[in-house]
Amino acid sequence: MSRGHALDVPLSVPVLLIASVVGVTLLGWLIKPLQRALILIPYQVRESWQVHRLLTAGWVHNDVTHLAFNMIALWFFAEPAIKVLGVTEFLALYISAVVVAFVPTTLRFMRSPKYASLGASGAVAAVMFSAILLNPKLELQVMFLPMPIPGLVFALGYLAYSVWHSYSAGDGIDHDAHLGGAFYGALFTYVFEPTLVERTLKTMF
Repeated sequence: MSRGHALDVPLSVPVLLIASVVGVTLLGWLIKPLQRALILIPYQVRESWQVHRLLTAGWVHNDVTHLAFNMIALWFFAEPAIKVLGVTEFLALYISAVVVAFVPTTLRFMRSPKYASLGASGAVAAVMFSAILLNPKLELQVMFLPMPIPGLVFALGYLAYSVWHSYSAGDGIDHDAHLGGAFYGALFTYVFEPTLVERTLKTMF
């Protein structure tokens, strides 16, 4: 997957953000007690008020595929979002989305001592839908495919997959976080850029 076009935005922002996620994830793989201390365990949030896990869980991932998919998607969609929102609002979106996206999961599994969740998927979903609402003409060039995929098609497919699997609990992925992040990203973007979002929605419907 590659960026469809270049945008004049501070590349250091997504680069540093991705580097921080990759770095903490790698440390978690090397130091298992550290990973265990950072992941979301809803039961411990409820029983011990370890609310920091709602944030830190977004900086650790289960495996290379999980990490790579999230970071590639973030790299593509971060630039158009930053171009419109600016650095401060983009970082506010991403960091707050990590927490907000984990809220449904926390409420759903707070009485399950063995359940745990991790990953930046919720925040990435928020960035994806924010970028699309700000620039509905985004396209992704995916390897082995002859034509670019519209960003909206990619994001809706991503969301549909999450809806389908949200209650299966068979793949070990927190799809509730995907859904929460997507809706939060859309709402956040509307609050800060209502005119652009309304314009995009009119073109869609």
